[in-house]
Amino acid sequence: MLKRFCRKGQNCMAEIWNELNKFLSWLEVEFKVMEVRQEMGQIKQTIPPDLINNIKIDPAEIDRIEETITKHDVMAFLQHVSPQLPEWLRPYFHLEMTSYCTVDTGLSLVLLRSIKVLKQGLAGLMAEIKKRAIEHKYTLQIFRTHCKHAEIGTYGIKLANYYAEGERNMKRLERLEETVAVGKMSGAVGVYEMDPEIEERACAKLGLKPIIATQIISRDILAEYFATLSILAASLQKITVNIRLLSQTEIEEVREYFDPNSTGSTAMPWKKNPINSENGTSLMRVSSLSYLPVALENLANCWMERSLDNSGAERIILADISILLDYTMARMANTIRKLEVFPETMMSNINFTRGLIFTANVMNLMAEKKGVARHEAHDLVRRVVINVKYRQGENALDALRANPEIMKYVTEEELRDCLDPEKNAQKVIGAADYIFQRVFGE
Repeated sequence: MLKRFCRKGQNCMAEIWNELNKFLSWLEVEFKVMEVRQEMGQIKQTIPPDLINNIKIDPAEIDRIEETITKHDVMAFLQHVSPQLPEWLRPYFHLEMTSYCTVDTGLSLVLLRSIKVLKQGLAGLMAEIKKRAIEHKYTLQIFRTHCKHAEIGTYGIKLANYYAEGERNMKRLERLEETVAVGKMSGAVGVYEMDPEIEERACAKLGLKPIIATQIISRDILAEYFATLSILAASLQKITVNIRLLSQTEIEEVREYFDPNSTGSTAMPWKKNPINSENGTSLMRVSSLSYLPVALENLANCWMERSLDNSGAERIILADISILLDYTMARMANTIRKLEVFPETMMSNINFTRGLIFTANVMNLMAEKKGVARHEAHDLVRRVVINVKYRQGENALDALRANPEIMKYVTEEELRDCLDPEKNAQKVIGAADYIFQRVFGE
């Protein structure tokens, strides 16, 4: 992964997916198996309790051994570690195990740490969304369908929708923790050269569940990891795209904070581009579309009990999707926190079509209280308002009250009530209260 897209700081994803952490997870697996053997009486001497902490893991040296001697990463790892063990313990190191007993079980530990960081990142983003949602609970905004004006809502409601989707993604991550928490020590083809009790007890020490496997753990587990992260990536992309749409000069209801020292364009000095959201869209496009198909191929095309179809791809895609999501969630949390919101512009855009967005009220009034069939009321109102030239100063009220067919059913006072922005706003405020109670419980 490019360093450009690696978040800095503690518990960042780049540290979880680096080579050192991979080898440390392998070491943890190997030691838990030896601890169980000692407890079961297979190892007579006591393993020093601090031994694992005294093992020095040098990824560069392991790579050197692999490239020049073994041509096999796990064998290189074993040759690197074994000389650091007491001589009496070396025969039990990796005994009755195959490489992927170590690799896949260690990978489960890395996946669990990765999911923990993703949950923290998502929680941070959701906290920022909630703050801004509460701030703008009653900030009126035109909602759009097909990128055209539809009916009014509030910016808080829009953000509450993002939050509710975030809650569903959080539950997916929680379910994923249970899915990936598996391990195997069942040998070369999964038929248990070692006593299955060793697997059960070692997995318990690692916080994992033993799983029936071949030489490797089935890649449906990893396919679910990628599917879950792909859904999360698509949810993040939806937020970034909507910020960009609302940031357009002609709309500009929101705008990313733009540092005065930043440059938007070398040619156009006035530019304030939504670069964070554009970057997030780009990275989440990769994350939501690119990795899952490869993971599904890895599941489908592992031949017999084992082939290397999955290996090379997983070395790339597991780290990449995890790091990109970690980076993007942190960046988007900062974007939401600093996002500039313009309520006056939102109100101006509500009034842009001169009452047209409220004319459904007239249709509903005719149907509910005047006895006109719903489809007939719709057709009648539609034929009147569809050609209102609001850009040329025409408005919905004048068009409706000038139509004799409409005025057979409603009075001018009723028309004004239907099209009154304040009364329509009160309906939306009531909806906001209900939605916030559902989403935030307040």
